[in-house]
Amino acid sequence: MPMVSNNDFQDQPLVRVRYLAGYIVLSYVISTMGCATTLELLHRRTSRSGLYNWYLLLTSSITMGGIGIWCMHFIGNRAIVLGEGEAEIQAMYNVAFTGTSFVLPVLVLLFAFYAVGVEEKAGYLRIFIGGLLTGSSVCGMHYVGQLGISNYRCSYHVANVIGSAIIAIVSSTAALGIFFRWRETWTDSWWRRGLCACLLAGAVSGMHWTAAVGTVYRDHDHRVMVGSQLSKSQVVIICAVFACVACLILSVCAILAGRDRRKSTVRAHQLVLACAYFDPTGRVMVTPQAMLPTRKIVDHYIGRTFRDDDFTRTHPTFLWAFRATRNWPLVKDLVPFMRNRLDSEESAIEKHMLSRGVFMDKDTELRTDFDTLFKQLFCVTAQELSDELRLPLQDLGTLYDDVLSTAIPISRLSWQIGRSSLRTGKGQLMFTVRQLNKEEAARLRSHGFRFATIEHVTGMLSRRIHVPEASLSTSLRDMRNYANSNRGFDEGVHLITFVMRPTIHDHFEILTTKGVGNPLPSSTLPIKQLQAHHLELLSYMDGWTMDSCLRYLQSPAASQTFPNLSDFGAKLTKSIVSLCESMPSDMRAAAQLSARPLTAPCRSNPSNPETTGNTCTLFSFCIVGTLDTLVPHSDYTFTPFRLFRVQQQINEALADRDDFARELGQELFCTDVRSGSNASDSDFASSAKMALLRLWPSRKSARTSHDSRGSSESLVQPSMSLGDITVRKEVRVDFTHLRESSVDKGDDKVKLTTIAVGGDMVPTTYVDELYALCQAPGMRLRADASLHVSHGSGG
Repeated sequence: MPMVSNNDFQDQPLVRVRYLAGYIVLSYVISTMGCATTLELLHRRTSRSGLYNWYLLLTSSITMGGIGIWCMHFIGNRAIVLGEGEAEIQAMYNVAFTGTSFVLPVLVLLFAFYAVGVEEKAGYLRIFIGGLLTGSSVCGMHYVGQLGISNYRCSYHVANVIGSAIIAIVSSTAALGIFFRWRETWTDSWWRRGLCACLLAGAVSGMHWTAAVGTVYRDHDHRVMVGSQLSKSQVVIICAVFACVACLILSVCAILAGRDRRKSTVRAHQLVLACAYFDPTGRVMVTPQAMLPTRKIVDHYIGRTFRDDDFTRTHPTFLWAFRATRNWPLVKDLVPFMRNRLDSEESAIEKHMLSRGVFMDKDTELRTDFDTLFKQLFCVTAQELSDELRLPLQDLGTLYDDVLSTAIPISRLSWQIGRSSLRTGKGQLMFTVRQLNKEEAARLRSHGFRFATIEHVTGMLSRRIHVPEASLSTSLRDMRNYANSNRGFDEGVHLITFVMRPTIHDHFEILTTKGVGNPLPSSTLPIKQLQAHHLELLSYMDGWTMDSCLRYLQSPAASQTFPNLSDFGAKLTKSIVSLCESMPSDMRAAAQLSARPLTAPCRSNPSNPETTGNTCTLFSFCIVGTLDTLVPHSDYTFTPFRLFRVQQQINEALADRDDFARELGQELFCTDVRSGSNASDSDFASSAKMALLRLWPSRKSARTSHDSRGSSESLVQPSMSLGDITVRKEVRVDFTHLRESSVDKGDDKVKLTTIAVGGDMVPTTYVDELYALCQAPGMRLRADASLHVSHGSGG
C-alpha cells in the first residue's frame, strides 16, 4: 500500500473525484443495520461453550464483518465518481481481493468478540482488546478492498491513514464499552442497543471516508475490460442481499420478543410453574430477555368450594406439590402414566374446560376430580419444564413455600380517572428453586441462559412476569436464601420458643425464623448431651414461665436445691435471657416451659455425610397467642402451621418417601380402577405400578417408643371395602405426663391425651408434639373463649 506526501503529486495528472450524497447516506444505513444485528446477536450470547453460543458468535462476526463493514465499504465506494462519470473509467474490482476483503474482517471479529467474552462484567482490558481488533478489522478490510481495484493504482496520504485508524479503534472501543456496560447492568434496551449500533456504524463510516478523502487514483489501465471484473452495480446488488439478510434477522428477533411479551401477558392470568435458579455467587438465572423459564399448569385452580379457589401455600394441593418436588425420583417414572391419563381425558377437558380448566359443563363430570387432575398436570408440566432446561426431573428443584400473585398495569386513561396503577391479573406463580454449582451454571449458560444480580434484573423481570417490583425483589432474595438453606436444627441441645397464633382462615400460624438458622426461635445450650441431673432441674421448673424460670435460677434457692448444677444453671440462664431479648414482655410472662425432651432431625452437613440422620434435643417454651399477636423482630415471621408441619415432615431425616409413595399409588391407581380404563391405560398403569414398587420399599412395622416422659402406640384396624369406597381407620394414642399449672408441683398427676386421626396416618414429628403441648391449660396469652381448642384434635 503506497503512501505518499502532497509533493509527490505535483508533476502527475490527478483523476477528478466527486461523491454522491445518496450513496453516502445509504452506506451508513446499511452499516447501522449490520451493527444493530451484530449487537442483537451478541446480546443473546450467554457463554463461550455450546453450539447455540458458537452459532451466535459466528453469525455476529459475519453480520458485522460482512454487512457492517464490507457492505458499507462497497456501497460507499459506489458514491465515488471518477472523472465525469464515464463508465469505462470507473473503478473495477478483482474477485479474489474482493472475496478476501469479506473473509478477513469476519475472522478478525471472531477473535475480537471471543476475547470480549460473555461475563456480566466485561473488564476494561477485554473491551480494549475487542475494540482494538474491531477497529483493525475495519481498517484492514478497507485497504484490502482497495487492493481489489484492478484498473487504478491507489496511493494514500499518511495523515489520513493514521487518522482513519484512530477513528476506527477509538469509536469501536467506545461503542463496545458502552454496549457491554449497559448489558452488565441490564439496561441495554432495544433503543440503547440502537444507539450503540449508530456509534459503531459511525466508527466504520468515519474510518472509511477519512481514508477515502486521502486516496489518490492514478495510472488508469485501459486494458481492464468491464465484462471481466465486478462492476459497482454488481457489488451493490450483493450488498443489498446481505442487507436483506440483516433485516430478516432483526425482524425475527423482534417477532420473537413480541411473542414472548404476549405470552407473558397471557400467563399473567394463569397458574404457571417457573424456575428460580441461583449460581454460586447468588445471581438469578434468566433468559437474555430477562424472562424466567415458565410453563403453564392450568388457567386457574378450580376448588370444590368458593374458598378453595384461593390457591395459597396452605392449600392441600399445594402442600402435595410441595412434597412431590422433594420426591421427584418417585414421580419421574410415573409421568408417562400421568400423561397418558391426561391424553385419555383430553376430549372431556377440551369440551368442558377452556384451556386446561376454566369452565365446566354442569351436566357432565370428568372421570378424575380436579385435585387429582391438577396434581397430574403439575407433574407433567414439571417434566416439560425440565425437558426445556435439558435437566432430569429430579434436578428441577424444590417448590418454594409461597405462591406469587400477578398484577397487570392498567391503561393510562384508567389511571388518570383515579384508579390504581395496578389491577389483579388473577394469575399465580409457583417456583421451583435450586442452588447451582459452577458446572451446572456453566452448562445452563451454554444452553442460552444468563445469570444476573437480583438488583439489576428485578425491574425488567417484574414487567415480564407482571409481579410488583418490590414484592418480586423481596421474594427473589427469600428464594435465594431458601435455596441455600436446609431448615433443620444444628446438632446439640436447644431451648426453643414455640409461639402459635390463630388466624381467620388458616387455623394457626407458627413463629419461625428467617434465613439459614434453626427453624424456630432458639438458643443453643453449650453442652453436647444432657445428663440425668440436668433433667431434674428442668423437671422442677416444668410449667413455669420465662420470667419465673429466670427469677428462680438467679435466686439463692436454686443453688441450695441443686448445689451441683450451678454451672448448668448459669448456661440455662444465659439461654433463656437470649430468648427473652426477642420476645415481648407479655409473652415472657405467659410462655411456659415444657421439661419434656423432644427429638428433632439435624441439618445435614454436605462436607460431612455422617451428619445425615442425626438428631438433636429440644426443650420448649410454649404459648398460644391471640389474633393480634405480633413479635417485632426482623428475623422472625409467622408461617402457617400446615406448611411448617409439612416442611418438617419432608426433612430428609424423617423419610417422607414411603408415605408419599403410598399416597401417590392410592390417588393414581385407585382412581384408575374406578374409572374403568381401557387396555392401553392398563398397560401404562401396570408399568407405572412396577416403577412405584421398585422405589417404594416395604413399610416398616409400627414403632412403639418409650421414654421417661411418655409413650405412644398405634392401633391399626384392617381395611374395609365398601363397594367403591375403601375405609381405613387408624388411631394413635399418646400418653404424656404434663403438669398442670393449676396443680401443685408436688402432685405428680398424669394427664392422658388421646389423639385420634381418621383416615391415613401422617408421620408424627416434633411439631405435632409441640402442638399437643400447646393444648395444655394455661398456654393462652390471655383468656379468650373464642380461641379455645378442644383436646383430642389431631392438628
